[in-house]
Amino acid sequence: MESKKKTLILFLALMCMTATAVQAQTEDKVLNRYTDSLLVYRNLVNDSIARILQQSYIGSDSDSIVQNNVTPSLYRLIGPSTYYDEVTHSILRLEPTTTEEPIDTAIYGKLMKMYLEHPSSVKYYKRQFNEENLISAEPTDSKQELKNAISEQMPDVDDVAEVSDDINIDLTIKKPNFWKRTGSFALQFQQNYFSDNWYKGGNNNQTMLATILLQANYDDTKRVTWENRLDMRLGFVTTTSDSCHTFLTNNDKLNLQSKVGIKTTKNWYYTVSAEANTQFMPGYKSNNRLKFSDFMAPLDVYVSTGMDFKPTFKNGNTLSIAILPFSFKWRYIDTDNLNIHQVYNMVGKRHTEDYGSRLELNCKVQICKNFTWKCRSYYFTSYKYSEAELENTLSFAFSKYISSEVYTLWRFDDNRGPNFYDDNIGYFQFKEYMTLGLKYDF
Repeated sequence: MESKKKTLILFLALMCMTATAVQAQTEDKVLNRYTDSLLVYRNLVNDSIARILQQSYIGSDSDSIVQNNVTPSLYRLIGPSTYYDEVTHSILRLEPTTTEEPIDTAIYGKLMKMYLEHPSSVKYYKRQFNEENLISAEPTDSKQELKNAISEQMPDVDDVAEVSDDINIDLTIKKPNFWKRTGSFALQFQQNYFSDNWYKGGNNNQTMLATILLQANYDDTKRVTWENRLDMRLGFVTTTSDSCHTFLTNNDKLNLQSKVGIKTTKNWYYTVSAEANTQFMPGYKSNNRLKFSDFMAPLDVYVSTGMDFKPTFKNGNTLSIAILPFSFKWRYIDTDNLNIHQVYNMVGKRHTEDYGSRLELNCKVQICKNFTWKCRSYYFTSYKYSEAELENTLSFAFSKYISSEVYTLWRFDDNRGPNFYDDNIGYFQFKEYMTLGLKYDF
């Protein structure tokens, strides 16, 4: 008989343990199923937990709380550690109930476990909250009457300026200006005089050089760039020893460049480049009346497409390397002068077209505060002949209006006649000058 009792007691103990394990697993599943609801509830109680609880029972927000599967009981897990009477009543009662939600039952179980295992962590009890004076959601009659009285005394105002002494403010929204326009003008002079009995001899002369550089660049800082540059140079030198001319041009350039880029990666752009070159005045050699060049004679136009590499530098320096595998060159001579046609191998032709590739390099380096180096270079090949230029300019600003400039230009062109071939440097050509004078940036 005693063995049967022991067996029955052991069986009941196993059943209780199994039921407890099943209940624990059920509670964990319920809590896991309501994890998203807990996150939603935490967002709702960011401002004030008491306010959210109040909205859970009154106000229009209660509908949204129900739709998000949020129960006010979740507050008891994430709020201050508090002892609630209904938790122990629910856990210890013998009769089953169907009025509680599964999430409430699971929360009560977790709270009861905290009460038994960590009683020292419970700092408050529910009765303390019941004794607090909460602000009513609805105003009292006296407060409402005071509010109505104040509202009735307030005049109807259509414009704030009617009741204030402030100046009317015209609020306008300005679009960002992506254009950057710069320019510079320089004028340099040089004069040399030698008496007739000067022991070393010499040639009296005066030189003048005027340069204008205009730039208008567009950059939306995201995708599109458009660079425009107009470079104009014109210089004269008097030649007392020249029997044919009183003065000659020693610097004559009219150059217009335009380049559109569409950004692909951090420093690379799809680009289309266009450039036109000519001069202002006729070009002569000393003691020679033949023209070697003139305005629109020639006019060189390049249109190229490819990729442009333009890294950004924090110190204001710039660099552009354009690789243009598809390039078109159009040369036009707007004169019937035979010598000019012979110089450019275009006898009997007004214009020529060539297709090839082009490489462009432009950089600006601020060496120090008043010392700047600019470099411009290009290389064009039609796979029958080559043409290249390397231009370097060193500028030193003594003040805002006084500056000095050293200019060098290397040029290679093997599309000329044999008269332009030098035994020492071949088809290479070189030009250099140094100036000191006025300069103004705007």
